[in-house]
Amino acid sequence: MSYFKIIKLDAIPSTNDYLKNKHKTRDVSDGDLVWAINQTSGRGQRENQWLSSSRDSLTFSVFKQFKDIKILNPFIISILVSLGIHDALKGLQISNLNIKWPNDILSCNKKVGGILIENFFNKGELISSVIGVGLNLNQLSFNNLPNATSLRLVSGNFWHQKELLNILTQHLYKYLYKKDFHDLNGLINRYNEKLWRRNQRSHFESKSKNFVAIPKGISFQGNLIIETDEMGVIERDTKQIRMLYNTNGF
Repeated sequence: MSYFKIIKLDAIPSTNDYLKNKHKTRDVSDGDLVWAINQTSGRGQRENQWLSSSRDSLTFSVFKQFKDIKILNPFIISILVSLGIHDALKGLQISNLNIKWPNDILSCNKKVGGILIENFFNKGELISSVIGVGLNLNQLSFNNLPNATSLRLVSGNFWHQKELLNILTQHLYKYLYKKDFHDLNGLINRYNEKLWRRNQRSHFESKSKNFVAIPKGISFQGNLIIETDEMGVIERDTKQIRMLYNTNGF
């Protein structure tokens, strides 16, 4: 059973762009889900590419409207989707799962999936979102991507796109349609429980330098709270810092 209206396409450049174009022409409805068997030029966070094939990856995007729901902070959408994917993969017994701020899904300290959310506002209020999800399913190697992995590599099992999509939609429906969007405190606490390298010295990159800090959690604004030797406890957003995978020496 699907909780969304699934639009299955053989090959398109980007599922997010497809829904954004439908939004521009007012030809989109709440719960529309575009599933690309092959995605040829998908985008990830910071314009990283996310390509997919019918065998190795799962890529899809969902259009979500927020009628009669006032979103206090757009980052709550990233929290909800991250937790939904985390719960789905945990139910499939994928081991050592974490969320790498702001929206990467990790297994065994490597990226197995990612989320790209693009929001639409009216008079400063969030009215809808295009939510893109990409998961590595069956890849056995990643050229020049040492921090990536796949569900097959971490589980030893072969995964099918349609089966994973059916499972993921059940969890995403629960989080996007059944959760209390105003329970920001509870949702942040759950997100923080799964935050990668929380309370561990970790490597970061800023525009001016690389540095070491301890991630403590996220704020109500979705910023990362870090503890540094120089400035103590501070908050930084995704434009100011990026968390690195390098853990050498820790």
